[in-house]
Amino acid sequence: MTTDLAVSLDPNQVSPGLLGFIIVCILGVCVWLLCRNMGKHLTKLDAEYQAELAAQEPPEAVPVPAQGGPAKA
Repeated sequence: MTTDLAVSLDPNQVSPGLLGFIIVCILGVCVWLLCRNMGKHLTKLDAEYQAELAAQEPPEAVPVPAQGGPAKA
């Protein structure tokens, strides 16, 4: 049950045309913009994480002198 149009088209000669090209270009631009935006957000997130780590670092450990003499065996 094929139509006359389907019979007359050669599958090796059919192309997506201008509309297909425009759609692929739009998708490419969208992906590029999303990746660029994601990079900015990841940079911001990394900066916030580094600031949080710096705030949570314990102060430098100061050695406490041992009381008494050396241990006797």
